[in-house]
Amino acid sequence: MRKLLLTSSALVTAASISSYAVADVSVTGAFEWAYSSTSSNVAATDGDAQSQNNELTIKFTNKTDSGLTVTGVYDVDADTSAIDESWMSLSGGFGTLTLGKESSVNDAFGIGEHDLIDEDLSVVMGSSSIVVNSGEQGANKNTKLIYQTPAMGGFSAGYSIDDSGTADASTDQIAMGASYTMPIGGGSMMVRYNKQSTDGVASTETEATNYGVKVTMGAFSAIASHGESTIGTGASQSDDRNASGLGIKYDLGGGITIAATTMKAEDDKDLSGTQAEEYTANLAEVVYTVAPGLKAKVTYLDYDYKAGGETAAGTGSQNDSGSKTQLTLSASF
Repeated sequence: MRKLLLTSSALVTAASISSYAVADVSVTGAFEWAYSSTSSNVAATDGDAQSQNNELTIKFTNKTDSGLTVTGVYDVDADTSAIDESWMSLSGGFGTLTLGKESSVNDAFGIGEHDLIDEDLSVVMGSSSIVVNSGEQGANKNTKLIYQTPAMGGFSAGYSIDDSGTADASTDQIAMGASYTMPIGGGSMMVRYNKQSTDGVASTETEATNYGVKVTMGAFSAIASHGESTIGTGASQSDDRNASGLGIKYDLGGGITIAATTMKAEDDKDLSGTQAEEYTANLAEVVYTVAPGLKAKVTYLDYDYKAGGETAAGTGSQNDSGSKTQLTLSASF
């Protein structure tokens, strides 16, 4: 009798399990090692260094009988074991609703010259408050609610809400973005705009906007972009930044691409006389796909930083100029 009961229980359990949705599961990894050499006027940043950046992503996907796609993602920084992303999404004809720890929606609709460079190098002093590209600013990966429309004739838009609760309402954030892509002369042109606003006291409240255009013609791509951001309001405003950039990229074939970018950023609130805090950067990069999933990259940066009125702990910042060369090997599985 006991054996019969156990057998019956096993059959019931198996039947119950079969009634649940069975998800498609994928496990992917991205691994990167880099060696860089920096020539700087500042001793703390001058010299050689090695670095790595590895991550593991587990993704679950299931499609219901009603046509709704349910996705769950768990992304871990393999070097620190920190959770980078952890969210679920519901997708259908209405668009996509994402719930959990994911980037603010202005990240999805951001555009900057650095988008055409695989390794976006920069060299600025730790005390600086300047931006280092003209793309979106202020996107975070806190728990939030995100809605993105379905593609409608080349147009899509999104909105995200980060509500940190009553304990820390000063970090509440609203972000939005839109994108429109159209065919042009045998290629395509994409226009993007995004904005975010993060609550805070008068000295920490932040706002940022970013917009730009990307043109693709066969093997050639180009981006022109602009970004603006502020920290604080009224007399308490401490930063008023703007940045403009231009990037180009060309696919030579045979697994080789070349790219170059230039950008200039200023912070008009950090003045010393007539000199604002300022950062200019020019990058060039060659990427070679050794085999599917394996790339070798050589990236060169030429930069110039003017501290202007930027201060750090009352000691002041420091002008700097120089270059950085980096060799990167990356693998994805």
